[in-house]
Amino acid sequence: MWSAEQMGYSESKQQPIGKAAATATEIERAIQALNKMAERLWGDGREVEAKALLDALDALNRALNRIRIGESRRVLH
Repeated sequence: MWSAEQMGYSESKQQPIGKAAATATEIERAIQALNKMAERLWGDGREVEAKALLDALDALNRALNRIRIGESRRVLH
């Protein structure tokens, strides 16, 4: 397992070191680009890799939804 520092995050704030936080729109664009990559992998007969990528994208989408729910609750309170 990699440490937060190895992944480019500070230990205390869990935000990327030296980078602004990504917006939901930027994350969605990245997910869409990776989804297209998974489609190309599938078309090239690399179903195992495509399935792994799609599973990871599913997890990212669920995390993004939880972030949005948390942000909307903060706005309401």
